[in-house]
Amino acid sequence: MSFNIPPVPAHVYVTAIRRLRVIAYNSLMNVLYVNGHPDMKSFHVAIRDHYLKGVDSTKHVVKVLDLGTLTFDPVLRSGYREHMPEDPVITESQKLVAWADHIIFTYPIWWGTPPSLLTGWIARTFTPGFAYNRTESFFKYVRRLTGKTSDLIVTSGTPRLLWMFTGNSGTAPFVRNLFMLTGIKKRKILTLSSMTLKSDTAARRQKFLEKVRKMAASL
Repeated sequence: MSFNIPPVPAHVYVTAIRRLRVIAYNSLMNVLYVNGHPDMKSFHVAIRDHYLKGVDSTKHVVKVLDLGTLTFDPVLRSGYREHMPEDPVITESQKLVAWADHIIFTYPIWWGTPPSLLTGWIARTFTPGFAYNRTESFFKYVRRLTGKTSDLIVTSGTPRLLWMFTGNSGTAPFVRNLFMLTGIKKRKILTLSSMTLKSDTAARRQKFLEKVRKMAASL
């Protein structure tokens, strides 16, 4: 028994190819959200929630690390001279960083720097051999996280214009240090400063939260 299968019109092939291209272009992105504020009653919880609202769940998979809820030792006891005992939180954090295509870091600036909880987590998570490798040249590193991107969301009580006069590091620990060393590429930065002034009204904060939502929607 034989069947006469009619030829498939060329436009059907073209349509199928276009659909495959759309699927490939819109393939799911793995997104890791790192809330670096230790206080789970802070404004950063609202920032987190608005970012998550803005993410298109049909295109992205999001996982959240609220560092303030985790129990781990954030102190790098011996630098990188020797390995610290294995910590399940750090092990899982490295798995999530490896999994992520895009990482969001959010944090307040205290005494000119990110909270010690966040900087300690970074020191323990983005270790040599995982995030980068040294070479014989001091100026050359193997960037093991190349291809990943990042957004930064920063809050500060000090007005932005005064950062350079007060020794405020702002986003430098990430843009000029972590990202350069590991190969992560900065995408966008949002900053809400002057949070201790009378001008920091509820309406101003709500406007900032809308910017956060739009940042997430632009992924």
